[in-house]
Amino acid sequence: MAIRKLGPTGSEITLPSIAIAHPVTINKKVERAEMSDGSGRYAFFEEYKGWEISFPKLTKSELDSLVALRALNQMLRWQNNDESATWYDVAIIDFKYDTLDSKSPTVHYFASMSLEEAI
Repeated sequence: MAIRKLGPTGSEITLPSIAIAHPVTINKKVERAEMSDGSGRYAFFEEYKGWEISFPKLTKSELDSLVALRALNQMLRWQNNDESATWYDVAIIDFKYDTLDSKSPTVHYFASMSLEEAI
C-alpha cells in the first residue's frame, strides 16, 4: 500500500487509506486574447498537476485531521508514493465530507478533496 502524506512543511501527516482510483490531472494555464480582426492569439504558461482524492471510510478522528488541514488556509506539501517520491507544494481547493449510512454503532465518514499544485 502506498504512503501518502500531506501537511505543512515539517509537519506532514500520513493520510488514511484512499480509494483505489485517484486521478491525476495535468493542467496548463492558457490565455486567449482576441485581436481587432477577430483572430485569436494564445499564451501558454506552465503545467501544473491536480489530484482528486477520496477517503471511503473514515473515523471521526481521521475526519477531524483532514478538516484541520483544510482549516490551515496555507500551502501544504503533498507526497504520493504510488506516483513518485516527489514532494509538491499544493493547496486544498475543494473539500467535502458526509456521514456514511451505517447500521453499526460506530459512525464512519466519506470525504474527498481536490489538491492543486502551486506554480
